[in-house]
Amino acid sequence: MARKMFSLLCALSVVVLSACGGTGSGQDKAKSADQTGKGGEAAKETAAPSGPAELVFHTSTSDTEDTFNGLYGNMLRKKFPNFTIKFVQSKAGQTLPELLAQKQQLDILYNSISYYPAMVEASQIQYDMTDLAKKHNVDLSSFMPTLVDGIRSSSGGKLTSLPVTNTVQALYYNKGIFDKFGVPYPKDGMTWDDTLELAKRLTRKDGDKQYLGFASSPANMLGSNQFSLPYLDPKTEKATYQDDGWKKMFNAYYIAPGEDPAYKDRVAALKALPYRLELTNSQELAMFAFHSQFPFAVPKDMEKIQWDLVSLPTFKEKPGLGSQMIPFVFGISSTSANKDAAMEVIKYLVSAEAQTVFSKQGIMPVINDESVKKAFAQESQFKDKNWKALFLNQPAPMAPKTRYQLLVEGMLTKTLPEVVRGTTDLNTALRTAAEEADKAVAEAKRK
Repeated sequence: MARKMFSLLCALSVVVLSACGGTGSGQDKAKSADQTGKGGEAAKETAAPSGPAELVFHTSTSDTEDTFNGLYGNMLRKKFPNFTIKFVQSKAGQTLPELLAQKQQLDILYNSISYYPAMVEASQIQYDMTDLAKKHNVDLSSFMPTLVDGIRSSSGGKLTSLPVTNTVQALYYNKGIFDKFGVPYPKDGMTWDDTLELAKRLTRKDGDKQYLGFASSPANMLGSNQFSLPYLDPKTEKATYQDDGWKKMFNAYYIAPGEDPAYKDRVAALKALPYRLELTNSQELAMFAFHSQFPFAVPKDMEKIQWDLVSLPTFKEKPGLGSQMIPFVFGISSTSANKDAAMEVIKYLVSAEAQTVFSKQGIMPVINDESVKKAFAQESQFKDKNWKALFLNQPAPMAPKTRYQLLVEGMLTKTLPEVVRGTTDLNTALRTAAEEADKAVAEAKRK
């Protein structure tokens, strides 16, 4: 059974919600792995604290204690028998500000990189792990490109967390629709122009059923966009929404696919853009761009169709460049009294041993280890899919994230249905979104 995690909420949502980034989705019971690599070897260089220690984890996501134990807790208790591993769920009376007011011990915090700054900066408990990582011989060069730089760019140059699990965007397709109309399947390495031409051949009516060629998740695609545009300029904290890059992406991802009247009619009926249910349940959508955890979040729905995936299409002016990686990151609280023990735990989670466990279950790794990548999904029900597609593109540099990420992204994504339907023009929509975002940030700063 798939883990109930933050990205699953995004996958199931039929309205435009905040982008969910790297997740820890996978099987409820993580299995131990025998493989070791650079990460595993590094773990032997510095012995873990020998004495007992209690480590308390917390996240502002929807994770339950069962979720945490299935993915992290049980693994860590086995690896560190002298450590007491606890998890405090976020719920009424146990939000991060409430826990801090109660003087609850908190050692390790985790969240999507998109929302980690908002979680820790508001409570002022972020901690620069640079010296601690060096002390414990954490090899920062072992991570996939852009991840560590992305964390630093969102933290004023500090290493306030480390990536543990990961996601990118990919293109999923329903083979049955392609077979029905005799259209060749998508291929790895396509451009957006190629994809849009393919979509045109599949946006057609057959009997009473209207098929659509392509759609994509607004929050996920824009939040990890291929132009590496942040929602807010990190220096001015003003919205970037009028940048030409947003216009190019809006056109490729949404406006061009929506030029067909049938697509506009569907958006009007849904009062939203077509989403993943049109791919899996009603089976009216041929291609859908979404995050790499998608199949593992809703496996029963994916079993309803014959599907596969290819690499995310690229822009001609940015050949071979995919989406940004959006990892789930783990950081040590400034209030932790067990920082060395906490660092050893995080170092283990990014080791080749632990990353192989994650990868086998269908959780994208964060380390640049070919054997770990090749293990992806090999202990899942979807092991025969084209998973190499996730690693084909070079990742776009990670755009800086601010504490206002969740606050402002809705101002951008909510414009899409009206732009696609033509009830407002793109320039007006982006200008309005920027004005609303700037106003919201200004109000938040005054509080």
